[in-house]
Amino acid sequence: MKLSFKKTKAMVSAIAVFLNLKEGDIPIKDGKVAFSEEQMKILNEGYTPEMMQKAIDAINKEIAEQPIIADATSQLKELLKEYQTAEEVAAIKAKNKDPEGSEEEPDLAAQIVELKGKIKAKEAELQEVIEKLLLDAEEDTPLERILNTNAKQMIKHSATHLYGSNKDYDAFEGRNWNQLATGKSTTATDWTASEGVNISKLNGDMELFFRENPDVITSLHRDNFGLPAHWKKKTNVVDRVTSGSISTAEISQGRKLPWAPKNKQKISAEEGIIYPISIDIEYVGHFLSEIEASWLSGYNREGSQAYKLTFVRFLVAEIDKRARLEDRVASMKGVYVKTPDDATKPGRFINRQNGLLYWLWKARDVDKKYRAFNIGLPTATNIVDYVDVFLKSLPLEVRTALGLELNLSKSWIDAYKTRYGQIHATDNNYKGPLPHPKDFENVKFVKNVDMEGSDFMFITFSSNIEILENIPKEKSLYNFEYLLRKIYIFADYKLGIRLIHIGNKIKEGDPAEFEVQTVWSNSVPIFSSDYFAPVFDDETGEISATFNQLKVDDAFATDITKITGLASGVVFKIQGNTSVDNAIKVKNGTDLLLTSDFVLSTGGILTCLVQSDGKLKELSRTTSPPEATSSGPVSFADGSLDSDEGSEFEFSGSEDVTITEILNGVQGQQLKITGNDEAKVTINNEVTISVESEAVLATATDYIELIFVDGKWTEFNRSITTA
Repeated sequence: MKLSFKKTKAMVSAIAVFLNLKEGDIPIKDGKVAFSEEQMKILNEGYTPEMMQKAIDAINKEIAEQPIIADATSQLKELLKEYQTAEEVAAIKAKNKDPEGSEEEPDLAAQIVELKGKIKAKEAELQEVIEKLLLDAEEDTPLERILNTNAKQMIKHSATHLYGSNKDYDAFEGRNWNQLATGKSTTATDWTASEGVNISKLNGDMELFFRENPDVITSLHRDNFGLPAHWKKKTNVVDRVTSGSISTAEISQGRKLPWAPKNKQKISAEEGIIYPISIDIEYVGHFLSEIEASWLSGYNREGSQAYKLTFVRFLVAEIDKRARLEDRVASMKGVYVKTPDDATKPGRFINRQNGLLYWLWKARDVDKKYRAFNIGLPTATNIVDYVDVFLKSLPLEVRTALGLELNLSKSWIDAYKTRYGQIHATDNNYKGPLPHPKDFENVKFVKNVDMEGSDFMFITFSSNIEILENIPKEKSLYNFEYLLRKIYIFADYKLGIRLIHIGNKIKEGDPAEFEVQTVWSNSVPIFSSDYFAPVFDDETGEISATFNQLKVDDAFATDITKITGLASGVVFKIQGNTSVDNAIKVKNGTDLLLTSDFVLSTGGILTCLVQSDGKLKELSRTTSPPEATSSGPVSFADGSLDSDEGSEFEFSGSEDVTITEILNGVQGQQLKITGNDEAKVTINNEVTISVESEAVLATATDYIELIFVDGKWTEFNRSITTA
């Protein structure tokens, strides 16, 4: 008997594949599934008997609902027996005056009515099972749709494939890594076999996996790899993309006799560049074995989603983690430097492309496409007023427009929230994350992790920032090759970021100043003073600078006689390198107005100002490499501490203070607060601080240690000198 299955189609298909049958060949007898003893033995080896029984019951139920069943009367009797208790059977017999169970047939119509009622009640109990059977999640086995049990019980495999998936990349044959996962093999895969068979097979599996599972790519990159999720993305960019904008000067005038046209219009083009990026990995076979072991170690972990993993998916995800982190950082802070063709060492990821901060620096300080507001530096005390002045400096039609975003670091957003709370103690509107500055609901705060440590802030429209890609899935299409007992992995893709429109260059003091631009910022440095891009020796003695802070490469071997490419007023720094020859110098001359030649081998920094004639005039120099900054204790002088700034705090004030708050904190985080010999630090119980008794730190050796538990900084240790 061949029937049509709908509710249990996925289950029937899986069982048929497992038994090497066609879906329509599932054995059925007397209206029920009828597997042979041998078939049941195979099924019970793959699945537990309890699970198989549930599956068979569900299939039998659908068979019972099929109109194709030949003997309706016989089938109704069977169904009635299935849903009736012994007491109910006895009651029906008595009702039909057949207490001894005679062969007289009861009324068939009455049985049908009664049966329908009982089946309807039973369906409510089975609804949850049926709904599970109808689900068909990506990569899930039919077994997962039958039972909601733990991970170990759910990982079931066929005789030939991991998870019984029938996918080539899950096959056991020729894939020792899949055999290892199920215990069929106990020997690590030989990735250095002279024929390179395993590498070749893994490479083919990788391509097949992503062709069959394109949504994996989507899940890996669904959030713009860590950049603000609302920034839009433009794909299919091969080399560069250009957008035009037009600005129009004032046009109207009073009525007059002569003809006096005054229309002035300018069309400006903003170009977005996409950069080719390469990932090159080389290692000997044992490294792949280590990755394989890491995959296996988490394979049967309780509660994990291990049954959704395949080795190729795991491998790509692990390699991808670092690459996506670098995508985010380079898209914000990158400064492009072309690596020479004869370079003997790989380039740094931060120099693979120009990031958003670079384009802002170039537009503001070099091309003068937008003019910044000179409003000084933000501080923890003035931050609320600082942001208010910043926003009110915008042209009226801009600051009232919708869709603006203020990009700044998390530290400054936290400082704004703290200071606002101090100024407006009774205002309860700023609980939780800040959505916008006060009185500017149309301006969204955007926390940018890659601006941390910077005082730079900029405003633009949310739709004005665009991530550029060619083919997004290229980022995870890794290729494996094998040669001379080494394994090579590589991937190539393209990525960029741009501001669709920045501004139109006009002369300073023009009435349209600040109006013909779509980016506004403060005037503080965009990059930190210790951020240097490498410069390589092209043996010309001239540097065409695309950035204002450069460090000569280890192999630099030519005296520098000229530096060009920067706008007047830019402060330029060049750092030496202790690895270069002592004779290599930045030469004092016609184009470089120095006090004397600058020796690059000292590792010091030469600082110059670009004059209006393009020549560089020395401002200062150092004669040794800058000292590395250490992340020591955080100094504080007032009663407010922020646990995001560090784990150790040392009092640096000269007047007594009482600590009234400790901001932020995560469960289990610890802090140590140390006093000094000049003044006292007092710590009492506060809303978020719990101490055993008042703690007074009066010397440089006094300290108290706190731990953040259930929303409070609780004391667990102290060392205080008693007078």
